[in-house]
Amino acid sequence: MTMVPPSARRTSAALFVMLLVVAGVPGVPAASGPLGLSALAAQQPMGADTTPGMAAADSLLGRAAGPAAREVTLEEAQQIAMRNNPSLRRSKSDLDVARYQRLAAYGNFLPSLNAGYGYSNSSVARLDPTQQALTRTSYSFQLSGSYDLFTGLRRFSQMKASNLNVQAQESSYREARFQTLLDVKTAYYNAVANRDLVSVEAARVKRQQDQVDFVRQQLQLGRATRSDLLSSQVDLNNAKLALLNARNSARSATFALAQAIGVDQPVAPVAEASLGIDSLSYERDQLQALAMSRAPSVQSARASAQAARAQVASAKSSYLPDLSLSGGYSWQAQDFPPGNRSWSIRLTGSIPLFNGLQRESQLFQAQAQADAAGAQERSAELALRKNVDDAYNQVQTAIAGADLAQTSVQLSQENLRVTQERYRLGLSTILDLQSAQINLEQAQVDLVQRKFDYQIGLARLEALLGGALPGAAGSTAGNAPGASGVRNGDGLNR
Repeated sequence: MTMVPPSARRTSAALFVMLLVVAGVPGVPAASGPLGLSALAAQQPMGADTTPGMAAADSLLGRAAGPAAREVTLEEAQQIAMRNNPSLRRSKSDLDVARYQRLAAYGNFLPSLNAGYGYSNSSVARLDPTQQALTRTSYSFQLSGSYDLFTGLRRFSQMKASNLNVQAQESSYREARFQTLLDVKTAYYNAVANRDLVSVEAARVKRQQDQVDFVRQQLQLGRATRSDLLSSQVDLNNAKLALLNARNSARSATFALAQAIGVDQPVAPVAEASLGIDSLSYERDQLQALAMSRAPSVQSARASAQAARAQVASAKSSYLPDLSLSGGYSWQAQDFPPGNRSWSIRLTGSIPLFNGLQRESQLFQAQAQADAAGAQERSAELALRKNVDDAYNQVQTAIAGADLAQTSVQLSQENLRVTQERYRLGLSTILDLQSAQINLEQAQVDLVQRKFDYQIGLARLEALLGGALPGAAGSTAGNAPGASGVRNGDGLNR
């Protein structure tokens, strides 16, 4: 979430007025000086609200608002995303393929069985297989089977590799699910934060309007100057412009949330949703230990590395001999049912001596892939440690910053009250009053930002660890009571 400081909002008011002038919005006079500010100030009567084009801008914003956004809880948003997210579907397909490959690896331990049959009819008679009679027809049927008694332990290595590959894909699927949940939470919390900022800006407009009325009264009593009133009216215009921008950002956040959950209509948090913040009952070392033991990214990398090492063992098995058993049973005759029956059984073996260095090449490739998978495992562990530490720092900084921001809000409110009283007594200037207003708004914005940072940091930790943190305070974003996770048909917790 990008926060715009009040000082930047103040400087954008003139640009907004110029855009309204260029667009020819009714009620906005043409500029006669730099940015037209002199002409605008001169044409406004004393005591009037010098907010050029604000009524027209509010009307335009109302027409552009579009249909009302559908309100959902965080739990509902997560459930919708689990059904609609394209990357999650691709990850689920990869998991299904791995499971069928494992089934094929188990099938290598089963015997093979084949059946063959035939019928022939010829216009020319020929001797039968006994060489005693002429026949034009023949029937045949064969049933054969074989079983590999020993394959150099290759089947066991392949079975182990397939099992590990399924574990790696399951971990990757869990990682994709939690990444999807992180994206949904980020969009959801961003929508809540933007809605809170609208409230902050609306309160700022109310305070600035009260300030204009207050300065106008002071001017009538001879305790203020015309410049003070014009300056207050400019601040009011800036506040209204900031409110328009905040509303636009809040509207944009509803479409970002819709994109995150995969729907084509704007989605907004429920009215009860808010950003909560609390202490984190975990130390840095505890989170690092949890991450190393249960993080989906590390589990997937470890299983992939072990599967690659199992493929090395499978490649080495090509140096060992093979032993297989086969047999068959057949019928063949000129009449049906056939009466000439026979059976056979055979035990065969082979010892690989040389195959043009194919075994050596396959073994080298398998070893290289195992080395790469091991390096990837190490890289995943290092990246996880860094990411967990960053998320932990973000949460702790947000907790400490929220306490400071809350205190700053209270102090800024008291400072504004005192400054207003001092201005009434002629002991402070309009600049002091403006500074007090800016400090209060910045403190309120900082408080919203800290709450947002806390929720995002906590969501990052849960995504990295692959599960919720027991005892960690999450957002009060309208979740159903007692909701402990998201499940689907694969039986894996989200």
